[in-house]
Amino acid sequence: MTSRYLVRYRVLPPGAGPDDYEPADLPLREEEFELSDPEPAGEAGGQALRYGPHHHEVEAAVRERLADGESPLILRYDLV
Repeated sequence: MTSRYLVRYRVLPPGAGPDDYEPADLPLREEEFELSDPEPAGEAGGQALRYGPHHHEVEAAVRERLADGESPLILRYDLV
């Protein structure tokens, strides 16, 4: 099954390396994606904890919407 997540990310242009940009200068995007359901991870302080989708799954989903050569820099993803 899948759940909807709001993913916030920046777009690294093709050919850019780690010394070629300031993160704040990169385009910021927010979009919804269908990703794996959260899984139970136990309990802490009386609240149920859940694991969200793996970071690689989120990155792969975002990469599908980007132009060739662009790379996502995932900032956060939250269950909608």
